[in-house]
Formats: sequence, structure tokens, C-alpha cells
Amino acid sequence: MKYLSQLSLLLPLAFFLGAAIQYMGQSSDYTIASMIIRDGFILISLILSLPLIYKQKWTSDRNVLRGLRHLFFLVLITSAILFLSENRLASLREQFFDSDFFRINLGDNVLVVSWAFFAIVFILIALGTLRNLIYIKRKKSTAAIFTWLMIFLLLYSLTSLPEYYPDSVIHDAALFKYINYVVLFILINFSVINSFRVGWINYLNKKQKIACFWGGLILVPVQGLFVVQFREINPIVSFSPLLERFIEMGMVFITVYLSISFLALLAHLPTAKLYDRKMQQIQSLHDLSRALSSEFNWTKLVRTIVKLASEVTQAEYAWLELYNHRDGALSLISSKQLLEFERQNWQAERIGPLIEWLKRTKETMICNQVNKNDLVKNIQTWKKDVGSLIAVPMITSDRVVGFLYVGKRFEFGFEQDDAEMLRAFSDQATIAVENARLVEESIVKERLEQELKIAHEAQMKLLPKKMPVIEGIELDAVCVTANEVGGDYYDFFKLDDAKLGIVIGDVSGKGPSAAFYMAEVKGIMEALAKEVLSPEQMLVAANEILYKNFDRKTFISLIYGIIDAKNRSFTFCRAGHCPIFFVHGEKDICQRLEPKGLGVGLDPGPIFAKSLQQERIKLKRGDTLLLYTDGVTDARNRDGDEFGEKGLETALLAVKDQVSIEIKKHIIHTIYSFFDGQNAYDDLTFVIIKAL
Repeated sequence: MKYLSQLSLLLPLAFFLGAAIQYMGQSSDYTIASMIIRDGFILISLILSLPLIYKQKWTSDRNVLRGLRHLFFLVLITSAILFLSENRLASLREQFFDSDFFRINLGDNVLVVSWAFFAIVFILIALGTLRNLIYIKRKKSTAAIFTWLMIFLLLYSLTSLPEYYPDSVIHDAALFKYINYVVLFILINFSVINSFRVGWINYLNKKQKIACFWGGLILVPVQGLFVVQFREINPIVSFSPLLERFIEMGMVFITVYLSISFLALLAHLPTAKLYDRKMQQIQSLHDLSRALSSEFNWTKLVRTIVKLASEVTQAEYAWLELYNHRDGALSLISSKQLLEFERQNWQAERIGPLIEWLKRTKETMICNQVNKNDLVKNIQTWKKDVGSLIAVPMITSDRVVGFLYVGKRFEFGFEQDDAEMLRAFSDQATIAVENARLVEESIVKERLEQELKIAHEAQMKLLPKKMPVIEGIELDAVCVTANEVGGDYYDFFKLDDAKLGIVIGDVSGKGPSAAFYMAEVKGIMEALAKEVLSPEQMLVAANEILYKNFDRKTFISLIYGIIDAKNRSFTFCRAGHCPIFFVHGEKDICQRLEPKGLGVGLDPGPIFAKSLQQERIKLKRGDTLLLYTDGVTDARNRDGDEFGEKGLETALLAVKDQVSIEIKKHIIHTIYSFFDGQNAYDDLTFVIIKAL
């Protein structure tokens, strides 16, 4: 393989050298025959050189900036050489188009060949760099479209040759001219399609986007001027018209791609800070999740909670109040950026109305004008410089165990997104607080039993409390837990009035660790759902985040789909999860939908993204979809027999014409009848989607 790789470099170079020797070795006037021979050598050399574009490693989805830097300096250096040699190169080009035709001069020919070699190396490297950028987050058709671009780039160069030959050589010049126009039209279309593959911009942070902006401000005009000047002064046409057209159109494509990328970058600049903030919020959730699974030291834990709460909301102040489970007294446990006298003067009575409201509603309070809100204005008698505030009740088993606050000096410092993120954060913090208390107050056995109960209740709390309403679609779901805490999870995300995101998943393993991972998955999915990504993009982004934080023994199977009530369709991706059962309303048939997909957390990204297969189905009246976890089909009776997919299919077909709640009741009744008194081994979770 090593020798074959070297041969792939030597063969195109050999043909290029053959053309160069033939060019410089002429002892008479320039002839059409010699031009045809050289163009033949150059064509073979270009065809053999195309694989070099695909072998370059200048950039990847992990280091986009490196490839952009290489392209930036490559264009600048080549442009500088072109501009410095402008007069000499222009005179050589004029000689070729002179009325006396081109005459041979060894010194001039060496310069032309050298410039041709440098230009072809430049264009191959530049196209290889752009190819790697285009392939980032690629789709199935990306590679084919780029390959067709290269093919039509060669075809255009080849069909442009007749305009350089006399009429005596070309018998039907008009036909070749029309063919050239058609090829050019197709080439332009492929160039534009490839130029819109700029997904790599989405994954640059604010600093990187600003750096690319200033680089593009220099690079795009320089590249545009370079193309114009190259067309006017380039003497390669005397060496090989085919090579000249190939390089010229390649540079035009580079210019178009850089221009569209720069415009796309301008559109992303206003949201660059928001992207960084989202990443910081998600990272803070990761940090807390790691702390939850390993930190039982009470002092360190409460400090971590207030520290990360301020980070996830970018707040100046944060403090944590918890009830003493012995006497029920509320105490200030930990704080960040509170002065000593403020901690000493804290009294729950100062914010009594707010506390009562939080306990009664169990909702998050966001106040951007503290001094104008009757519930929270009394807080300024204790903390005078608070302008905006978020307060979240910490709830477990429908019991409020404390409150988490964050604040800023100035008014209108928070958005609703901050409140939702802090709520997701506090749900995980509640689990951590309760677990840490158990460690301090119980023996190991009692602690573990209580830990399972708290984790179980927290897990149920993370599930939707009611079914969302969407026109033309009926939804129902259930999660019946086994004795142990599991990692089953389902949720709904309102994307707009007509679209609803649905996710169902199962974390590997059982017990508290699975519940913790499930809570982390919920927070991440909620954060990503706000970006309104396609199912494929959603799972790719979630996998990229979760892979970094899951241990290598943990993964999660997921199905994420989007119901479009307007178009009556369901688009979904399956990441290693159980298949979807699809019962047609007009037929007594249960179809298994099982597109390809790898479990989340098993691969850092490339293999996972490549394995995903997004599908879209149309929903007609009476159609039913059943999404479930393996606890349903793996249910066993006293004899050890599994309920299985066949049992589930039979149960579903028996009530396919019923409403969703009746379908749910029938499936649950059928499974528990199958148990015949045997305890469930795993959680029973499924979601029903029925088209009305």
C-alpha cells in the first residue's frame, strides 16, 4: 500500500513532466499538433491527480481553523507571486495571442512551465482543503455532489479546447460550443450547491467566528482580485489551454465558496455569543452531573451547587436555602458573592411572601425588576444591590426541600431561557442534596434504600406531567417503574404551533447512576430542542456532548422524532433503540420501522453520524405509532418466557381502532396478565401516537 501511495503521486508528475519536456524541446514554431499532444498529457495528469484532493488532511471537524489558516496563507502567497510577476507573465500571454503566433524561447518556456506547475499544485491543495470543509457534518449526497463537480470541471476544460484550434482542425465548432455551454451550466450548478455546504460555521465559537470574519475581510477581496488578474495575465494557455481552463474555473469555484462562506459567517455573528452561552450552560450541567455521582461531602457539594448555578445563568450572586428535615427550619446553607454581614443578617421572614408563593405553586420565579414586584421587593432590605432575580424551589416527592436563588445588580438581567436552565439544574441539585444528607445521617444500607427512592421519585418528576396538545394527533404515554430505579426516559418539546418533538430513550444499566444519566440527558435534550434541529442533527449534537461525559461502559439508546401536524408526517432517527411499531389505520398490519443507528455515547462522532438514518412517514387517519423501551418486550412470566415483539404486536393490533388511552390500558393489562403475579424486571415505558 505504501508503494501504491507513492505511485499515485509519481504518475501524474511523470505525465506533467512529459508535457513540459515536449513543450520546452520544440525547435520550431508553436504548432497545433504539439498543443494537442501536451493537452493529452495534461488531461491524464489531471485525472490521476484528482485522488490527491481526497487524501489531504489539512482540516477536520475537530480543527476547522487549521484548514482555514492554510487556505488563507496559500491564497495570499500565490496572489503575491502573481502580482509581483504580473508584467512578465502578461507579456508572455500577449505573445501567444500575437498575430505572428507564438515562437519558442527556452527561458520563457521554463517560466511558463514553472508557473503552470505552481498553479496546479495551488489549485489541488485549495480544492482539497475546501473538500474537507464541505464534508464536515456531511449528508449522504455530499460526496457524490463534490465528485460530480470535479468531473464536470474536467469536462468543461476539455470542451473548451476547440476555441483554441483553427476551423481546419475543428469541423463543427458550433456544436462543440453548445456542448461547452451545457457543461458550464451544469458545472455552475454543482459549484453553487457545494458552496452552500458551510455547516462548519455552526460549530465555531464567538472568538473563532470573529477571527474568521477578519480573515475573510482580507481573503475574499484578494481571491476575487486574484481570479480577475489571473484571467488577464495568465500565460499557461501557451503551455496547455486545457490546464488553463481547469485552473481558472477551479479558482472561480474557490472564490464562490469563500464568498458564500463569508456571507454565512456574517449571518451567524449576531448569534455567536448565544452559542457560546449555550455551550457554557450545558458544560455547567455536565459539571454538576459529575459532582452528583461522586460528591457526598456536604460542604463541598453545596459550594459546588451555588458556584455552578451562578455560572449556568452568568449571575453575580447565588445562594442556597434548605429546610432542616429535623425541625423544618429554613437556613442559608451556602452562597457566592454575599458579604459576611449579609449572610449574618439573612432572615427567611424578609422574603416570606416569595417563599409561600414558591411552595404553593412549585414554579420558577423570574423577576427583572425586583423593586417593582411585591413578592420580592422586600429582599432589597437585606440585599440592597439586587436588580433582577431568579428563584427556584427544590422539590422531591412533591415536597419542597429548599430554594436556589441567583441574582444580578442590574435590571432585566435574565431571560426565560435562564429560568428554564436553572430549573433543570435545580432538579439535579435536589437529588445531590438529598443523597448527601442520607450519607451523613444513615448507615450504608438505609442510605442506599432511601437513595433509590429519591432517585426514583426524581426520575418520575423529570417525565412530562401531562400530554401536549397538537392538532390532528392524539398522544399518550406511560412509564411504569420496576422496583429498582431505571434509566427510561420520554419527553415532548413544543417546536412551534404545528410541530412537536418526541424523544424516548433507555440508559444502559439500572440504579441511581442510570437516573443521574437520564437527568443529564433530559437537560441536554431540552437545551438542544430550542435550536429546532432535525432529528439527525439533534442526535449528532447530543452524542457529541454526552460522549465526553459518559464513562465508556455507559450509553443510551434513543429515538427522536418530529410530528408535523400541518404536513401530517413523522420524521425520526433511531440511535440503537427498539424499533417503532406502525399500524396502518386501513390495514390490519403492524409494520416495524427500524432505520440504522448507533447508541448514543458509544462513538465520539464520525461513525455515529455516518450510522444514522433519518426516515419520514406520512400519517393517515387511524394510523398508530408505538415507541417503547426494551422493558416491554423483555417482560418475563414465571416460566421465564418473554412477552416479546410478537406479544406486543398482537396486543396493539387488537385495539388499533381504539383511542390512545384505551390502547395504553389494553397493553398494560395484557403485559401484567402475562406476568401472572411476577414482579417486573425492568421499567415499562411506551409512547402512543395516533392520527385522528
